[in-house]
Amino acid sequence: MIETADAEPEYDDTAIRFLEALWGEGYLSPGGPDEVDRIVEGLSLKGKTILDIGCGAGGITLHLMVKHGAA
Repeated sequence: MIETADAEPEYDDTAIRFLEALWGEGYLSPGGPDEVDRIVEGLSLKGKTILDIGCGAGGITLHLMVKHGAA
């Protein structure tokens, strides 16, 4: 088992800044908010609780809350 103090982050600050510059603030992979909108099109998320497992920098979670009204 890896001790928490021994665990290294998957991305360092330089990598995060690079990926966000490439894909958009809060996004560490391709797609960005347009892809999120495409995936949830037709779903009613207003007031729904969401759990974003492996949320990375949190861009998807924030987008779902701000644009789609998720809680």
